[in-house]
Amino acid sequence: MDDDAEQQNPGLTTSLHRLVGSFVHALLTRFEILSTEVAEERFNLAKLAIVALVVLFCLQVGLIFGMLFLVLAVGEANRVAALGLSALVLLLGALAGTLWLRSWLKSRPPMFRTTMDELRKDAERLRRSS
Repeated sequence: MDDDAEQQNPGLTTSLHRLVGSFVHALLTRFEILSTEVAEERFNLAKLAIVALVVLFCLQVGLIFGMLFLVLAVGEANRVAALGLSALVLLLGALAGTLWLRSWLKSRPPMFRTTMDELRKDAERLRRSS
């Protein structure tokens, strides 16, 4: 009986196959977008970790030089000025890195934004077609 129904209405079977094919294709596209975004976030996380480590290193070395500057402030003028300038440069580097990290974290797009946008578009299309 099912064979008779398929032979009488081949358009329904074809439409169902197309619908399933479209759904699978859309799902694969969304997973490809998600995969790309995950790769981008891995890169961003690595960049964040490297810059954070450099900032912390500069801050630590800058504080050490700053303390040495204070200790040696009573010694020879040129040596103290060089040590103080070194500490200042490293501390300014740490400050610049911190400010850059802060602005980058505030301005970067949210994670998986493209995937979420595509899923919202899909949901909107489904609402309109219903």
